[in-house]
Amino acid sequence: MNKAVIIGVVSFVVFLLGNILIGNVVGIIIPGGDDFINSYFFPLYAGVNVLISLVISCTYIIVKKINLLIEEMKGIK
Repeated sequence: MNKAVIIGVVSFVVFLLGNILIGNVVGIIIPGGDDFINSYFFPLYAGVNVLISLVISCTYIIVKKINLLIEEMKGIK
């Protein structure tokens, strides 16, 4: 389970930095946005990143359990 937590934390950081980087690039290309307005979107980005991290971590755990089940079924035959 520790590996799933590490995967979740790393994916959160990667996606958060990616969103910040892409948001800054888009903010430069599209005029009209300022730091004050963009600051309202940061909690939204963080929330989406938490959900993405949870999905990735849970998918890792599910795939690991499925692989264990497949190996047990092969041992029964």
